[in-house]
Amino acid sequence: MRPNLPGVTAAEKILGAGVDFQYQVLNATFQAQMAAIDFFFRRSQQQAKLIGALADSAEYNDALDVIGDFVRVAKIDFATEASDILMIASTMTSQAAQSIRDQTDATLDDIAARTIV
Repeated sequence: MRPNLPGVTAAEKILGAGVDFQYQVLNATFQAQMAAIDFFFRRSQQQAKLIGALADSAEYNDALDVIGDFVRVAKIDFATEASDILMIASTMTSQAAQSIRDQTDATLDDIAARTIV
């Protein structure tokens, strides 16, 4: 049986907040990893298509156009992926801040309620 002290209750809530924060970080990390895997898979497919397009371009002498198109699309893909990763990080940070704020308010309310009694 645990003692009913404000410090113990506050420590439990802080521990719970830490576990919740770690869960949110792991969730965001998983999302970022899945996005990165998908991105690298798509880029690998584009590189395989580049090789085929370069082989086909030999008869038309337009290899520079093929490479230029590949680089243009790659730059757009990298910028989009960076934006997606930053959005995941931003969402995780916002959710973590709100969760910590809510749990801090609840802990302070509990401490205030115990002080009055």
